[in-house]
Amino acid sequence: MSFRTSSPRRSGRLAVWSGLAWAAVVLLGGLTGCQQLPKVAVNWQGGPFFTPTNFSGVPLMPAEVRRVAVLPLAGLEGLPPETIAALEAALRAALLAEGRFEVVAVRREWMQAQAGRGALATSDPLPAPLFERLGREYSADAVLLVDVTHYRPYAPLALGVRAKLAFCAAPHSVFWAFDTLFDSRVPAVANSARRHAAGGPAGKVDSGPVALQSPSRFAAYVFADVFACLPPRPAPVPAVPPAR
Repeated sequence: MSFRTSSPRRSGRLAVWSGLAWAAVVLLGGLTGCQQLPKVAVNWQGGPFFTPTNFSGVPLMPAEVRRVAVLPLAGLEGLPPETIAALEAALRAALLAEGRFEVVAVRREWMQAQAGRGALATSDPLPAPLFERLGREYSADAVLLVDVTHYRPYAPLALGVRAKLAFCAAPHSVFWAFDTLFDSRVPAVANSARRHAAGGPAGKVDSGPVALQSPSRFAAYVFADVFACLPPRPAPVPAVPPAR
């Protein structure tokens, strides 16, 4: 049986059509892939903006909580020292800006000597003797534990934070807890990060893409949003005017 061979002209046409068909498949696949990725349509003034909701606690800051011992950040194993220092600086700055209580930072060396490790995770059992020692040596009313649960220091930036606030005094109960992932691929998170870098809702100058490229700026935004969820302090009782 003889086989019919294609002419060079016919083979050329087939090659062209095959190439065009393959290019269409690649293009269609690329477009489909793009549609599956979240679109970051940044509108740093108009929103939408991200509001954390995965937290719980008492409605008002307990009146006796005036000074809080902040333990070293946990979950930073393998990160360079300068990265750890930058994250902890952003955490402390956000706490001080909120002004809910006086902040005293606990050194990693102290934790290593007292607990055998430089940081205590929120998922670890709360050691009563350590909390009582913090109360005595740091004059702390409560202890704040914070974990970094996820960290992506390159675009698209992401930072996950878990936190617990507990009384130093027995029974060392937790009265506030937080757990949220901030991912800049989410448009509302990107908008909020840009707005924070611009100076907040009243900001006039957009910092541009650097807010979504700088790990330190993104961490400053994240911790500001985290600690904005702390229970507010009770309103001061108005002074009673003296009787005339």
